[in-house]
Amino acid sequence: MISVTPCRSGADRTLFERIPEMLHGSDAAFIPPVPGSIAKFLRPDSLFNRQDGSITGYIARREGKPVGRIAAIHNRSHNAYWNDKIGFFGFFACEDDPEAAKALFAQVEADLGKLGCDTVRGPYNPSINEECGLQTHGHEEPPSISMPWNPSYYPALVEGASQREVRNLFAYHLPLHIGVPTRIEKMADRLRKRAKNLTIRSFDMKRLDEELRLAHRLYNVTLDRNWGFVPISLEDLLASADDLKAFANPDFLVFAEVDGEAVGFMLTLPNFNELLMRTKRIPRWLRLPAILWLMKTYKIQTVRQVILGVAPEHRDTGLVGLLCHDMVLRTQKTAHSAELSWIEANNAQVIKLIGLMGATHSKSYAIYEKPILRDA
Repeated sequence: MISVTPCRSGADRTLFERIPEMLHGSDAAFIPPVPGSIAKFLRPDSLFNRQDGSITGYIARREGKPVGRIAAIHNRSHNAYWNDKIGFFGFFACEDDPEAAKALFAQVEADLGKLGCDTVRGPYNPSINEECGLQTHGHEEPPSISMPWNPSYYPALVEGASQREVRNLFAYHLPLHIGVPTRIEKMADRLRKRAKNLTIRSFDMKRLDEELRLAHRLYNVTLDRNWGFVPISLEDLLASADDLKAFANPDFLVFAEVDGEAVGFMLTLPNFNELLMRTKRIPRWLRLPAILWLMKTYKIQTVRQVILGVAPEHRDTGLVGLLCHDMVLRTQKTAHSAELSWIEANNAQVIKLIGLMGATHSKSYAIYEKPILRDA
């Protein structure tokens, strides 16, 4: 018999965070989160709950033993932007148990239906501006920073709950030791010669607040073509920056400027998951000190290109290729490979470009949807 109960206390939220490790911690590809980084989303006073909507976490148990979790997410910011009535599910984790998975999804649909939603979509953890997608290919490899991971049986559980794929997202592996292919090098040289008023510069950490406001504007202008895009608030961006600035490399945070005006930017992050992987055998209560020690002693060897955005009027000028070229030159000094993720499967232009750079498709993810059926 499966019971599904909401997270009401701090202990419930901590258990919610720990469930994936309880289920999958022995898998070589599993990486534990920073302690407290998932539970914080469920707090009544979380930034998401104050600003965007509500998140309610649920835990499934069989005979008292936790066997799964899920969150029902009502994102008012999304629905206001798109004039939708969509609810979301996120943070899904489950044993290979169709009964438990169906019970979790049934609870989410019931919650969201009461809030007037006509569709459930996910997984978003908790929004498109954070970790999203269910992994459908490449499960044998550990995830890169801020990318999801799950065992290979999850898609069958989600589809068994009548969810259907509506979007596919890809990740690409780029070995940095191969350098920049000649064709991309020539493309970059032509653009530099043609656009003498073009410069590429790193973030100025002495003017961090001002630079973050510029990045905020560019993010919302350059990524608005992405399916399901919702503008990120400045408060969200500043909160993310607080989490990242302890390990982000300023040389990997780049603006492209034309005549002194920023028209594009690129965010590449050291793959912090390399450190988290090394905490798997450390007791949970000792992990934060271990992470702080590793940050001082361990050299991260891979990176993830997280954001590459160019203003609409400059998208067909070759600037995207120049920024990718620049990313390789900057990161190959300290890293041996990069993950380029995520990229929508229908973004043929970018997929062609990164193929020319020598990147290969390494992982796939899916976004699912299901209509919420209401009683007549």
